[in-house]
Amino acid sequence: MNQQISRTIPGAAVPEVGEGHEADATLLAERLENWLGDPDLMSNTMSFVRALELDEREELPADGIGHIRAFGFHRYFVPERLGGRLRSLEQLLMLTRVVARRDMNVAVSESTQIWMMLGWLAGTPEQQVTWAKDMLAGGVIPCLAYSETGHGADLAANEFMGVRDGDEYVLSGEKWPINRGRTSTHVVLIGLTGGDDDIAQRKQSMFIVDRSKVTSGAVTGLSRVPTYGLRGCDISGVAFHDTRVHSSVLLGAEGEGLELSLRGLLITRTLCTGLSLGVGDTMLRTVSGFLAERVLYDGPASEIPYVSESLANSYLNLLVAECVSLVAMRGLHLYIEEFSVWGNAAKIQVARLVDLNSKVLARLLGARNYMRAPDHAGIFQKMLRDGSIVSVFDGSEPVCLDSISLQLAAMAKSHRTPRDEDWSALYDLRAPLPEFEPSRVRVFGRGRDAVLASLPALIGKLAAVRPSTGCDEERLAVLRSRAEELRDALDALFAQVSEVRQTPADRTGRPPASAKTTSPRLIRLAEELCSLHAKVAVLGVWLHNRDHLDAFFADGEWLQAVLSRGGIHQYEAGDLAPSTARLLFSRQEKQRTGNFFYSIRDMRQAEPGTRESVTATPETAIVE
Repeated sequence: MNQQISRTIPGAAVPEVGEGHEADATLLAERLENWLGDPDLMSNTMSFVRALELDEREELPADGIGHIRAFGFHRYFVPERLGGRLRSLEQLLMLTRVVARRDMNVAVSESTQIWMMLGWLAGTPEQQVTWAKDMLAGGVIPCLAYSETGHGADLAANEFMGVRDGDEYVLSGEKWPINRGRTSTHVVLIGLTGGDDDIAQRKQSMFIVDRSKVTSGAVTGLSRVPTYGLRGCDISGVAFHDTRVHSSVLLGAEGEGLELSLRGLLITRTLCTGLSLGVGDTMLRTVSGFLAERVLYDGPASEIPYVSESLANSYLNLLVAECVSLVAMRGLHLYIEEFSVWGNAAKIQVARLVDLNSKVLARLLGARNYMRAPDHAGIFQKMLRDGSIVSVFDGSEPVCLDSISLQLAAMAKSHRTPRDEDWSALYDLRAPLPEFEPSRVRVFGRGRDAVLASLPALIGKLAAVRPSTGCDEERLAVLRSRAEELRDALDALFAQVSEVRQTPADRTGRPPASAKTTSPRLIRLAEELCSLHAKVAVLGVWLHNRDHLDAFFADGEWLQAVLSRGGIHQYEAGDLAPSTARLLFSRQEKQRTGNFFYSIRDMRQAEPGTRESVTATPETAIVE
């Protein structure tokens, strides 16, 4: 196996974090920031210059991976009950955000640790203890081996075989393309174990195979695939050649493979939002910094009204993306049984917000967007390439939209039954969270969705908000009107669902040549649902946190801009009132120059010139 990472850095202690949910996640992000140092400082292991150099050479960033492991990054994929440090999924969101803003090659290569989440989802107590011990010792680099060359997202059509032979399974076949196919230590895969009499959904089983413990046969890596972005990642494949493994590698029961894979994807899709947040931060920070120093027409280019409004809208996109991500992380603790739509919606919407930013910001860079120079424009181009993969990860956008569209009818039925609940735990970022229990996730949530169900209660809470100096009666009236429009839009959307389901998807008279016959109109409704879902999430965050966050947040001018958009990720030049554009632009500049994350909260990035805490090497990178 290539580029193994092992052993301990003498004296390199894993940083501790404070108590309390919000303090825990934000302080943890700041600790990792200081551990990694300023990415603009060339001598740091995870500097932008180093990331670009390795990317150009298409080289796995082993030093960077080793350095975040020296911090203890891998420990946050193991629950506290098993000896790890994972208290809340917001921790993983923030850690991923910190790493991804520096180098997506490192973030994507090391975040494969998340696939061991399937062990916490369906493993026996004995299996969980074994895997946790191996992970905490730094001995696990997993890969997810679901897809096959000829079948793509159609997992039910896979041909990889898992034949039971006494106390062993004989595994045969190839998986491609996958991340860490060649350099993994463990392979999480699904293979055919059922016969012709079994239904397609029950023919496959899931295995977690330690490549060092096969009884006989071979496991080999397939050649790397040249890619548009993530040039330093091991995007390749893995092949099993009549490989015998002990039956204890089976995860769950035989025939549960597809179900387990879908349940796991609902969790990991949601966590992909951390990658988008990190990429989005660096792209906006890079472009706004360049334009602030670029003198055109006797002043900074960033002060050109069209430019400043574009930067303001891009900043607003990141605030929305953060709110959607934070609510989703909390929902995975509180309402995980309802994530069959929610996880898809969060991933789709956050990726769309950041992808739109990439196009807008590239346009602002102009000619420099096409120049391959080792300066800020270079890291922007890398982030643009790397970040575009998030909409494909763990189920592409069309796959996620299809999943939502198939559940719209159940959602329409559920929408007719109000829920009288206290939603504060979902939206109040200070509220403690219960233990994360991945075993509770379900493939279908029977139409339930906590975010959409909370809208009536949020409207009631908004009606009780009293005017203040920063948020006067006029603004409150607008916000209340927009919230009612949200309710009307949801009612109209679900009314359309029944109409569309009664209309044939194909009116040409020609029998469909594909078994996938989802109506494009249902896909369109699923898109609209994602946008409405995000708006409700943002409204909930504002209502439940305005008493303890700063005046910019509490005054709600930014929220009014969000709720006034048609699609939440869609805007045109001139949509923002000049005063709102100036407010957002000024806030963005304040956070950029003050070295804060683009965030609704105060969360510091490494100060300029900060050196990394430890210079890690591939040979001395694991904290025991």
